[in-house]
Amino acid sequence: MDRHASRINHVGLTLLGLVLTAAGAMALARGLGAFGQGPASDALITGQMRRYAAEQGWFWPVVAASGVVLTLLGLAWLLAQARSERLPGLALGSETSDGTTRLTGKAVTQALEEEVGEYPGVQGVQARLLGSSRKPRLRLNVAYRRNTDLADLRDHIEHEAVAHLRTALERDSLPAMVKLRPVSGEQKRTVA
Repeated sequence: MDRHASRINHVGLTLLGLVLTAAGAMALARGLGAFGQGPASDALITGQMRRYAAEQGWFWPVVAASGVVLTLLGLAWLLAQARSERLPGLALGSETSDGTTRLTGKAVTQALEEEVGEYPGVQGVQARLLGSSRKPRLRLNVAYRRNTDLADLRDHIEHEAVAHLRTALERDSLPAMVKLRPVSGEQKRTVA
């Protein structure tokens, strides 16, 4: 899931959670008699409410339209969950009548992870190709030991690993975001 969808999820689910929590707390308080014994024993939908709904010709169409809107919003949310910026594969070179060479994103990132994983001080690596086949971007998370020379590590990543990847992908440029994270211990780790 990309960052935009993730941000929408956090905000939307937080607001929905707050609204549902407030509604549940109000219903619980009413049922326990916090607003007096009269409201606690009354029906939630009164006869007056039922008569109002029956007398107003617009009421049920509005209820139905609201249900449709909520359903469409729910479907849009589900589709946003499935959408990802992750690039499943790349086409190398330009398409010709002879065909096109395609690489899977996993093969490309695995090779990069193996190369960066061999650098001194690196404990774990996770690489992702994002964007489109025409405009790929690289996201690289590197976990390193605390005593690692960061300037040297950055130099290796920038001038060797990313340069090798650009050459392999036949690209003049490849935007890359590299996150470096210190870890303690000597065991290899997978970076999340």
